[in-house]
Amino acid sequence: MAVNLLSTFILVLLPIIAGLVVISPFFPNNGIKIRRFAKGFCVFNLIFTALFMLFKSPLDTGFDFVEKFPFRIIPNLEAIIAFGVDNFSIIMCLLTSFIMLLALMASKSMINSKQKLFYSLMLFLLGSVLGIFCANNLFTFLLFWMMAIVPSFFLIFMWGGSNARKNAVKFMLFSSVSSLFLMLSVGLIYAYCTDLNILSDFGTLIKKSEDFPVVMQMIVCAGFTLAFAIRLPLFPFHSWLPSVHSEVPAPVGAVFAGVLLNTAAYSFIRINLEMFYDVFQLFAPGIIFLCAISVFWASYTAIAQNNIRKLVSYISIVNMGVILIGISSFSEYGLCGAIFHMAAHSLIISGLFIGCGIIYLKFKTDKLELLGGIAKYAPILCGLMLFIGLACTYVPLTMGFSGAFMSLAGGFNSPLIEKSFFASSLIQLSAVIAAFGGVLAGVYILKLMHKTFFGLSEFDFGEIKLANHQIAVLIIISLGILIFGIYPMGIVDKIGSFCETNISNILTAIF
Repeated sequence: MAVNLLSTFILVLLPIIAGLVVISPFFPNNGIKIRRFAKGFCVFNLIFTALFMLFKSPLDTGFDFVEKFPFRIIPNLEAIIAFGVDNFSIIMCLLTSFIMLLALMASKSMINSKQKLFYSLMLFLLGSVLGIFCANNLFTFLLFWMMAIVPSFFLIFMWGGSNARKNAVKFMLFSSVSSLFLMLSVGLIYAYCTDLNILSDFGTLIKKSEDFPVVMQMIVCAGFTLAFAIRLPLFPFHSWLPSVHSEVPAPVGAVFAGVLLNTAAYSFIRINLEMFYDVFQLFAPGIIFLCAISVFWASYTAIAQNNIRKLVSYISIVNMGVILIGISSFSEYGLCGAIFHMAAHSLIISGLFIGCGIIYLKFKTDKLELLGGIAKYAPILCGLMLFIGLACTYVPLTMGFSGAFMSLAGGFNSPLIEKSFFASSLIQLSAVIAAFGGVLAGVYILKLMHKTFFGLSEFDFGEIKLANHQIAVLIIISLGILIFGIYPMGIVDKIGSFCETNISNILTAIF
């Protein structure tokens, strides 16, 4: 009976409805009521999402809770909006709901203007991202991919700091190019499937895409790769991220870095790896090499930063590069590590952004040279940020270690190494470069902690007390990093069958 009440359509639609309720003129323009409604809804949404995982066997690798609805707004377009989830997408939905709840909790003291608009946009963004993860065909995927751009743009435009308009335009330009490549690839597949009466749902495409013409596969796979690389972002498409993420409020930065970037990594797995693996294997060595450049370059650049939020922004590029190496390794070990590191990245980067937001709120600056020695004024904040920062340096028994280790090890031992000497040399060299870039994490994190908490400062800030909700958010994130760092199998067991089945099928087909 409980299973019959679980609807992926409701899961996606409810946040959008909640956002409309908040922005409607009938909802009181009262900050307390707005916050409580938004957070209360996110608690409900988190519980509702968890039920999908509860009733989904970890050994089942197929799509469940599939729902389809005709979309007949455009004449002669027999499009269908379809939702469905497997164990991979359920984990991503649960992670999205969790990070959004933490971000809204942190927003209490950081968002004091236009609260109706802010909380409604955050709920719209939640619904859009859940739509991407629950999409069961390419039309639905494209629809929600483009929908997510709208609330993101206005969150940057309205709360994006001194360069809000410039950063919002930059985000829109990069997102438009990404969407253009995505639209062209989806349109080509849709036209081909319609002519041959082939269903375009994900399950069918995973089985039938290898029968598509090779030239078509190469074109659409290249289009998808460019679309996802821009949002990830992968070098050299990264320039929009530091400027945008370092200017927006901490809760928005946490959601952008911890949720929105994951939609690109998810898409690489769901579409490039699962559907077009035969062509994606040709791109993989080059992608892994670009990932190594991203990791090393972003790590080196982070060391030179004097702004704490911009420094944290470059950490996002580092982690996403490590994740994409695991995805492109075509190994079960690497894929498990990539998915695990997606979860680790969400928690760690959200904790760093929210911690930096609290620092800015309390001390009115995010410049490293002005923040030295604040540990004596905010010892609790110092302890929690120090732990989250250590997780970012891949310290064992923290969540950051397991995912990064598996991703890089999967890249170094990629089955693609057997394909040619060139692939072998390029992939292993790239994995070594990326690992060395990860070592630099210790440099920029130690710089961040020393310059912020333990250095010398000419200012006397006085005693700083953190609000209960600020402490609660950082403690929850720290506990998650510690628990899954000690027991990573809590996540790996859920995705093990998914990774094993997909990788074994892919390797059987390409070797």
